[in-house]
Amino acid sequence: MKQLTSSRPISPSDQAAGVRSLSRALDLLEVFPEHGPEIGLSQVANLAKMNKATAFRLLATLEERGYVVRSPEGKKYRLGMKLFELGSYYQGQLELRRLALPHLKAMVKQTNEAAFLCIREEDEALCVERVEAEYGINIFTLRVGGRQPLHLGAAPRTLLAGLDDTQIEAYARRTVLQPVTPYTMTRVEDLIRDAHLTRQQGYAVSLDDAHLGIAAVGAPVYDYTGCMAASISLSGLSRNYTQEYIAGLLPVLMDAAQQISAQLGFCQRD
Repeated sequence: MKQLTSSRPISPSDQAAGVRSLSRALDLLEVFPEHGPEIGLSQVANLAKMNKATAFRLLATLEERGYVVRSPEGKKYRLGMKLFELGSYYQGQLELRRLALPHLKAMVKQTNEAAFLCIREEDEALCVERVEAEYGINIFTLRVGGRQPLHLGAAPRTLLAGLDDTQIEAYARRTVLQPVTPYTMTRVEDLIRDAHLTRQQGYAVSLDDAHLGIAAVGAPVYDYTGCMAASISLSGLSRNYTQEYIAGLLPVLMDAAQQISAQLGFCQRD
């Protein structure tokens, strides 16, 4: 017999209850920095201004997800490794931005093109830093905090090249490679070929594939493990991006990428 599943939409009251539970769980976590490192159930419930039963239920969920752990005796709670992992990730992004910013500024000064620093967030490139060029009008759309699919633009396609062919195929299935201009790559074989070329030559070139009239060159940044940590790019008007102009930008871009990678602990092997 086929099992029936409920398709009832989530009601506003259910949504409100979920938000309240999330808020209360955060209240519990925020008690620890001031009153920890280890706190008993009664104390943490009292400090978070909730009853013990609610605190116990929320702590059990947080414990299951690794956000809190219980002491060996099982009577007290302390913050778990999951929060350390999230904090380390956040700190790493701050460090990456701090290290990259002088190089982005130097690239802009040398080329008068806009410079970008992007990281991969699942199927998108997230812009975490940007330095404006000296144009009279700001023509660029990707701002700090902005996102762009990995198959659009030089910095995103550089990040995509950090994936293997199987992962790129899976990305193509998930996103269907939606085109945004007539020059967007919409076939997975073209995307894989482009990724191979990017790995081989060490950079990607974007001409009108993300935004009509806009071009860019992007290069990878590696961390101490040898994994791609980010990508940087220079971007400007596509009418200027002749082969000769691109050839002039590449030494500036590649040198900056190598210097940032070295500061992140990457050691180039022959």
